[in-house]
Amino acid sequence: MSDELGRRFIRALAEGESVNDFLRRFAEAIADVLHVSAAVLYDYDETADTFDLLFFHGHESDARSSLHRQLATLDVARACRQREPYPADASGRRLLVPLYFRNVLEAVLLLERRAEPLPVDATTTPALHLISRFVGLFMSSSRLSVNQRRVVARVSDLERARDVQMSYLPSRYPATDRYEIFGYNQSSDLVGGDYFDFFSETDGAVQCVLADACGHGLAAALVMSHFRGLLQAEIRRDEDHASLFGRLNRLLYDGAGSLSYLTGVFLDYRERDGRVSYLNAGHFDPVLVHASGDVSRLRGGGPPLGMFPGSEYEPGSSAVRPGDLLVLFTDGLVELMNPAAECFGVDGACRAVVEHRDRPLSELAAEVLASAAAFSQSRTEDDVTLVLMRFR
Repeated sequence: MSDELGRRFIRALAEGESVNDFLRRFAEAIADVLHVSAAVLYDYDETADTFDLLFFHGHESDARSSLHRQLATLDVARACRQREPYPADASGRRLLVPLYFRNVLEAVLLLERRAEPLPVDATTTPALHLISRFVGLFMSSSRLSVNQRRVVARVSDLERARDVQMSYLPSRYPATDRYEIFGYNQSSDLVGGDYFDFFSETDGAVQCVLADACGHGLAAALVMSHFRGLLQAEIRRDEDHASLFGRLNRLLYDGAGSLSYLTGVFLDYRERDGRVSYLNAGHFDPVLVHASGDVSRLRGGGPPLGMFPGSEYEPGSSAVRPGDLLVLFTDGLVELMNPAAECFGVDGACRAVVEHRDRPLSELAAEVLASAAAFSQSRTEDDVTLVLMRFR
């Protein structure tokens, strides 16, 4: 088993074309050789002593949020104290594998089988040790320098980076006789991985993007800065917005110099048609709150951008009417937890929007954020972004 896995790893290194491609090939090799149905990689930040979802294989394309939330139910911290694999639950079908390079914990890999247990025995142990050494070394060598252990950016540098990042966000919010838009962004660190913007390349139309890079801090901000540059170039290069996310996925996947991906939503509103077209890459469904108070979700989409090659993103479309509200958000809002470990959730955000839907958009955003803060009773540990669009 370990010999076959080693051969597959070497082949992945020989044939891979980007860091994300290497990681996908490693995951496929592990799944095939160990007969696991899914694998989830949780990155470890030694400096902050925190874990964060980095990559997944074998789950639905929109599983990012649920896989991130399940961190609270996993004893991933045990990996800081031992190198040996250990069960994630009593079923024996889920196994946590600490990934070490030298004496540094780089990440934790969760392996899952759907039916039979995944044993740690004389057959699997050598393969699991190989996974820890090989993937741990790969993780260490592939990190952005800002994520390397014992490399700490000066506060003054982070403050300058924050100034640059804030300049990327809209300073004015568009308003016409057909629509108005408002957005809010707050990073958990000085810099963060959330981004939103608006475009109006032609009269009678407006486009909106909301994106959320994996991770936190400066590394996530660099991923998002790279995405922003690609997005703006692609929008100007080709007016075919239906294929936008497919093109961006190829560019991000093929050109990834670090372990990175992002989720996002792109909206295209045409006044003449009275419809919103949208693309979704592994993000929360956009929410449409109608003037009546009824709520509908704009479903559909594909995997996160940059995670898999050849991902396809089928455009969706919905009619909108005067008084309707379109609501976009990142996980920093809906994954806020209260002391009982319950999430504020999409339903919590929707209830707050419905209750205050007639307020001006800036006041509506403040009410939603206040409801989330009152629910959680604590400071958010993730970037928070909320975008509202009202149709007139």
